[in-house]
Amino acid sequence: MKKRWRVFIPEKKIDQSLFPELHEVANVLLAKRGITQPEEAKAFLRPDWESGIHDPFLFSGMCAAVSRVFAALEAGERITVHGDYDADGVAGSTVVIMALREIEKKCSVLSTQYSVVTGTGNCGLSTENSFIDSYIPHRDKEGYGLSEATVELLKERGTQLLIMVDCGIANVKEVAAARASGMDVVILDHHRFGEELPDGHCIHPGLPDEKYPFKYLAAVGVSWKFACALLHAAREHGISIPVGWEKWLLDLVAIATVTDMVPLLGENRVLLKYGLIVLNKTRRAGLRHLARVAGCEIEKADSTSIGFALGPRINAAGRMEHAELALRLLLAESDEEAAMLAGTVDEHNRARQKSVEKMMMDAQVFLAESEGCNVLVLWKETWKPALVGLVAGKMLERTGKPCVAFGKHGETWVGSGRSSDSYNITEAMQRAGEGILTRIGGHAQACGFSFLRDDAVEELAERLRRDAQERLQPDDLLPTLDIDAEIALDDVDWRLVETVRAFEPFGVGNQRPLFLTKNLEVVERSLVGSASKHIRCALRSPSGKVQRFIAFNFGDRLEEMSLGSRISVVYDVGVNEWNGRKEIQCKLADFAQN
Repeated sequence: MKKRWRVFIPEKKIDQSLFPELHEVANVLLAKRGITQPEEAKAFLRPDWESGIHDPFLFSGMCAAVSRVFAALEAGERITVHGDYDADGVAGSTVVIMALREIEKKCSVLSTQYSVVTGTGNCGLSTENSFIDSYIPHRDKEGYGLSEATVELLKERGTQLLIMVDCGIANVKEVAAARASGMDVVILDHHRFGEELPDGHCIHPGLPDEKYPFKYLAAVGVSWKFACALLHAAREHGISIPVGWEKWLLDLVAIATVTDMVPLLGENRVLLKYGLIVLNKTRRAGLRHLARVAGCEIEKADSTSIGFALGPRINAAGRMEHAELALRLLLAESDEEAAMLAGTVDEHNRARQKSVEKMMMDAQVFLAESEGCNVLVLWKETWKPALVGLVAGKMLERTGKPCVAFGKHGETWVGSGRSSDSYNITEAMQRAGEGILTRIGGHAQACGFSFLRDDAVEELAERLRRDAQERLQPDDLLPTLDIDAEIALDDVDWRLVETVRAFEPFGVGNQRPLFLTKNLEVVERSLVGSASKHIRCALRSPSGKVQRFIAFNFGDRLEEMSLGSRISVVYDVGVNEWNGRKEIQCKLADFAQN
């Protein structure tokens, strides 16, 4: 698919002499990430624990929330940790549960017996003899966040303190119902909130008048801050928890920080850097067995491993069955239990992949019907609502067009939308769905919604098509390739490789740098791979330097790269290790004939 190339041109750059060991392009890469001050550059290039991690008690509501937890622990009240069903909610719940477990285990004034019981909306598990239990709603049956039905269930269970993880900040009515039922509520969230806040102890970096200095923590980051505050308070109470014990929770923080796609800058960058160190030597049986079934080495796991191997499997539990499986996996203490749960989660991930492939085949039918439309609207009654967001995302990537997909659960149509930055899909669905949708939420590039009327499906689709037709131009539908810098081929050397490495770990807000080099002569090119899907080529600069490139899944464009022709290329720079040898690997993201 044709793409627009957009080369970053910095308005302001840091003096390169401040970091002479790096390649000259470093100051452009920093500016691309919004870093234009020397101290900011130092903090980014050398993430430091002491200066980069903020005091959890800077949260305005932290002291009161921690005090309420200790009052519950000392009184033997039942505490329920209510999480979300994605990796952020599951990992955040695990962090909170493990911190509470450690405090209870070490606290002499509490019961010496401890058990964690994971409850679900329909499992009916007993919570007798347990101070702490957990609850994660079923993704399709119950949906996101706290419901009044859940409040009733927890009331019957005897919950006196409810800790919401990765949800709750928008549940004003439901939290009020919990309070009326005799529960106090702690909310650990990072999502959007309305004009009115719930009546609880709210720990959220983005709240009005909140003084916490970093605003972009994932829910797992907020949960870890809460855990740190709890453990600090426990030590103040004379409970013997080793200083630094909370760092062993950072493997969970790393996983959810990557999978929830928060900006990997500031405090998130520090948490991820040290979290990857902990992940590489994790003591957690569940993560070790999950890495094994995913085919990755836990000792070498990085942000890419999380994004493509570990994270999708944790999410698959909630998409295909119940996120309780993932929670049990992360809490597992025995190798036997961890191996069993990792295998089950992996099976769900394989089933998820097959289901999405089938849904993508179904979606092809809509492409012919959508010729000339600026938005894709796809639906089928049999589509699993938990997977429609994946389909919408893949279709956006494939066609460049904003996409909305929905399926049916019971009597309710449930859908998701994905879009580029040219079209606010949440606002578009609000316009198109007026009088039809019963629920809508999200942000500019992703939304979730639901409605009940079968007779409104076609009307909703037509309204959205008209909206996109009025607001989008053809160029808006071209995917944009953001390029960090234009460089010469002579700049591609080991110093550049080491400079790129200094910017790791990569992710949202700090993508792997892409470089543009123009006017290169094709001196070699061939198809490689078992299905001949990839191109291996050698390109020569006007100065005579020859560099090899690999272009994955570009096999159908081989004729655009004829021998002797001149092309411009967009690529990233890395290292290929094979048979004990290392060489610079340039991987093409796109190319165009001169």
